[in-house]
Amino acid sequence: MGQHRRSHDAVQKLVADLGPGPWPLDAVRGYGWTPAQIRSAVAGGRLVRPARGVLSLPGHSSPADTTLYRARAALLTAPAGAVVSHTSAADIHDLWQPRRPDGHVHLIVPGDHDDVDHGVRLHGSALPPHQVVNVDGVAVTSVARTAVDIGRGPSLPDALIALDSACRVLAGARSREALRDPRKALHARDDGRRLLWDAYQAVWSWPGTRVIERGLDLLEPASESPFESWSRGWMVVAGLPYPTVAHHVRGISGRWYWSDFAWPGRRVLAEADGLGKYGATDAEVRESLAAERHRQRDLEAAGWRFERWDSREKPRAWLARLSATLYASPLQVS
Repeated sequence: MGQHRRSHDAVQKLVADLGPGPWPLDAVRGYGWTPAQIRSAVAGGRLVRPARGVLSLPGHSSPADTTLYRARAALLTAPAGAVVSHTSAADIHDLWQPRRPDGHVHLIVPGDHDDVDHGVRLHGSALPPHQVVNVDGVAVTSVARTAVDIGRGPSLPDALIALDSACRVLAGARSREALRDPRKALHARDDGRRLLWDAYQAVWSWPGTRVIERGLDLLEPASESPFESWSRGWMVVAGLPYPTVAHHVRGISGRWYWSDFAWPGRRVLAEADGLGKYGATDAEVRESLAAERHRQRDLEAAGWRFERWDSREKPRAWLARLSATLYASPLQVS
């Protein structure tokens, strides 16, 4: 018990004198800690090694805080001019990500040398100064540049996840209700496209940017989830008629609802049911599904046809159903 207490007190004194960390390993050694003391503190969970040659305190309050803390640690030993980027920047900006993060801290560094070393992924690249922002004292790629970096690749559906999310964050509107006014949605789309286009221009010749250019013409800040953006991308790839996103529609009861996608001229509505859409607990799911059944009956009674799919289905399956419904529905002449 006495040894544990002494170790705890030593860590507290370290924090008081050197700040909250993270700290370069050499700074801790220079403070007077021996290799044995460091190993003991790490083994006991009182210190952690978030990056090579770095020590820090354990524990963070959120994924973004964790990433920011790990980024601070990585920057301590990174080349001069390094900037937090890619999926690490996406975590910090709270952007939707099309692929599962690989666990590395990603940094853009001057030059053309790419490398992976002890959990840090270096991307050698030029980076315009205006595409760097300061987040709690850490240099991070801007929201627009981050979205372009994580959206690059072969897949338009994946690109739209990143681009729609960035458009929402840049607009300061993270809920569909904030974009009910078509003028606000148009303003958000135009502002987002301008900033994202600037970021795209810096990397337009790089591999995987063709889907970014195409996606900039398809921005939808009213898209409410990554699964909705991904689904809309597949509709475009499949050549289906382009939907209205976040359509406000009235049931036979007179009550108004939001629909993920709508083709008003064909009287078709569609819902992309991602995981978690109906709640986190069994009780929440049961209540939400009951409300959803009532909503669908109300809208069907008003003459709308429905299609829906969830994230467990392959795109080919639900796209075939949606296509059949769209082209089986008579056009409405107003």
